[in-house]
Amino acid sequence: MIRKIFVYTMFMTLLSSSIESAEKISTIHTTTQTSVIFNTLCAKCHEGECSGRLSFNTGSKTATRHIAHYSQESNLTKTETDAFFSLLNYMKKRCAIYMPDDGSWKPKDLSRFALPSHKGYFIPLGTLKKGHYRLTIEIKEAIPFRLELLSDKIDDLFHQTVSTQQKRYTFDFSIEETVIAFIRIRSSKAFHVVSLKLSSI
Repeated sequence: MIRKIFVYTMFMTLLSSSIESAEKISTIHTTTQTSVIFNTLCAKCHEGECSGRLSFNTGSKTATRHIAHYSQESNLTKTETDAFFSLLNYMKKRCAIYMPDDGSWKPKDLSRFALPSHKGYFIPLGTLKKGHYRLTIEIKEAIPFRLELLSDKIDDLFHQTVSTQQKRYTFDFSIEETVIAFIRIRSSKAFHVVSLKLSSI
């Protein structure tokens, strides 16, 4: 009898925690900047954890320090820290990437998708239909970088590491089915994306 009560209590506790996490997902509050930081620096390590497991307790000082360390931001506000937890919960529960943008962008707006350090970008491309595409990217600095094209369901659609000393690059790739796509670019040095053009071929 005692065992049954214990099991029931544990079940209700987990259910309550799951409902709380689900509520956080449905009422996620984040900014483009916070999402760029999370999806560029943090998501890479957590993408394989989407299994429905509960996330961290937002009151954990250890986790807060962890976020500050890996996001390269030491002065995060409580609101920004809470946003990181919400984004992590979303990724763990739905196996998906969250970005608070409508998928439209213009070359002059690319700076808002850059990390504060300018060592990375996370740019939403919107919905891409099945077909062949050409991505042309121009960077102010001729430095090595890694480019990834991924879907909102964290599927790796295309990736390439560039080590040549150029400022303009062209990448051709194919999409097998309609997806919501993002570009993630990382470098060990600060860089600035001057222009980004995506066209069907």
